[in-house]
Formats: sequence, C-alpha cells, structure tokens
Amino acid sequence: MSSLVTASNLINTWNLNGGSLDAAFVSTIEGLFVDINAVYSLSNISGLGDEAIILEDTNLAAIQLTTLDGITSGVINAASITSLTGAAADLNTAYDSAGISNLGNEAVTLSDTTLAASVLNTLDGHTSGTIDAGTVSTLTGTAADLNTAYDSAGISNLGNEAVTLSDNSLNASVLNALDGRTSGAINAGSINTLSGTAADLITAYAANGSGITDLGNEAVNVSSGSAS
Repeated sequence: MSSLVTASNLINTWNLNGGSLDAAFVSTIEGLFVDINAVYSLSNISGLGDEAIILEDTNLAAIQLTTLDGITSGVINAASITSLTGAAADLNTAYDSAGISNLGNEAVTLSDTTLAASVLNTLDGHTSGTIDAGTVSTLTGTAADLNTAYDSAGISNLGNEAVTLSDNSLNASVLNALDGRTSGAINAGSINTLSGTAADLITAYAANGSGITDLGNEAVNVSSGSAS
C-alpha cells in the first residue's frame, strides 16, 4: 500500500526500528529539503528512489533542488518556493527539469560574477519573479543579448558591469546604446566591422579608451553623414 509520509516521520521510524527501514511503501515524501535529504542519506534504508516529493521550503539554493532531483525519479513539487539562489547554470537546470514542477514565479538571487547575457536572458524567461544580478561584475555576449538583459524589467541591479562583446560586425548605434547602460568598460576587441551614421560612429570612437575599449583597427561603413 502506497502512502504519503513526512520526512521527519521517516527518520523517526528509522530510529525506532534500530537504524534500518524498508521504505518501499512510501509513494510521496513531504518536508523541508534538509529533512528529505537526511532521509536519503540514512544507512540501511531501502525501497527509495522513485517517490514524489512535496517541498515545504520557501527559500532554496538551486543546487539543493537539482541534487534532490537526481536522487528520485519522482516529480518534485516546488510550489512552496518563493525564492531561489545560486549560479545561473544551476538555476536554468532546475527550471528545465521535467522532474521539478510548479516553478515559474520565484525571485532569484544570482551568485555568478561572470555571466553570458544569453544565459541570463534564458533565466529571465523561466521566472516572472525578479532576478537580482548584483553579484555580476562581467557580462559577455552579443550586443543584442546584452541590450536585452539591460532592457528587461525582470532583471535588477545591473549597470556597472564590465562587458566583453562577441560580435564581429556591429552598428555603432547599438554599441552606443550598450555604452549608455553600464558604467563599466565595454571590450569591443571582437569587432572587425563597425557601421552606421557618421554621428553614431564619431560617438563610439569618442568613447574609445573610456566607456568603450579596443576599437581602432576595424573596417568602417558610413551609412550617412560625414566626419567633417
């Protein structure tokens, strides 16, 4: 006969049974992560590995959630969670997992210091909650992905990061827009062709050495206007 059992009751039963337990009767375990994880760490306990989990935590690290997901093939109900923390890679793994349900509106606090803008944008698409990116000191990626991250109302505490671009060809207006979104330096060394109006190009080159670095050897395509 299958049953729902709390993690704390399973631990108590294991203790009362002299430190051993056949838990094959358990279909669902409910409780806090620390207690559920403790159940799986017990010696001489058998019959576990396919049960559903109902979490009671409100705040959890993503790595804890993905660790639990790797222990059971059952679905983890994470509806109680209102806040997740951790590295963007671990957070995206949790959100992508078919074994974890009822996520999607949590506040997120990142621990990354360096992050690809595309990864941040993917995370932003996973939750309607606000992502606190205050730990991020360097963002990398295409200007389009970077501007998307800076424009998002769902991402907070950006604005002073160093940026490393990966674009080979870029419009100066896009580069200037990005320069206006962070007080950190933008490494534009990957760019081999810069295009746009003369006014936008002049603005970008005027910022070279301050807000924008590593310009100076790229081909330039002027769409309108002149430097004179």
